Amino acid sequence: MEHLIGMITMSLAIAMVVIAFPKQIIKNHKDNRVGITLWLVILPLGVYTSRAVYGLLIGSKYIMIPDVLGVIFSSVLLYQCLIRPRIGLIEMLEKRGWL
Repeated sequence: MEHLIGMITMSLAIAMVVIAFPKQIIKNHKDNRVGITLWLVILPLGVYTSRAVYGLLIGSKYIMIPDVLGVIFSSVLLYQCLIRPRIGLIEMLEKRGWL
């Protein structure tokens, strides 16, 4: 049962990391701007890094695999936040036609 729950957890975590983060990275690249706050990049990077280290220390591939992917994608987002201008909330809403 432990392995089944571990596989489900790992699969869902990988799905989140390989779907959500790449979509944001691609969107940032296409827009040549970053539409999220720096805190929404730094906090997940910290969470994924600490969990990856924890997974390594306890020898859990269920934790380590998705969290290493999270560290990689969060690092790319952090890089984008540091080199690209961030888009303001009003500008983002206007661009989407919501204002």
